[in-house]
Amino acid sequence: MIHTKGLPEPKIPQRVKVPDYAQRLPEPIRMFTQPAAIQDAQHLSFLQGGGHGGSHPHLAHNFLMAALGEQAAMPDAATSANWTMVGICAHESAMKGGDRLQIPSF
Repeated sequence: MIHTKGLPEPKIPQRVKVPDYAQRLPEPIRMFTQPAAIQDAQHLSFLQGGGHGGSHPHLAHNFLMAALGEQAAMPDAATSANWTMVGICAHESAMKGGDRLQIPSF
């Protein structure tokens, strides 16, 4: 879903089709970007977001290649810190009734 600020309420969330980039993975793990390869794609945890558009094989492959020194990690440390801070600030904002917070920059 894409949420666009400034649109009328019914148009804020828009469903988008997530492209499949399985061809960027080694052949043995390409099939795991699709629900058909999951043992139980109808399981509630998968339906509620566990599939994440086929991202898990890409994340696992990237992590292993970075650990082996084959490529740089993505997300890198700075990006990871930023994403984490966004989540922490979102939680803090929610706990304060939706107050706007400044996200720290490092």
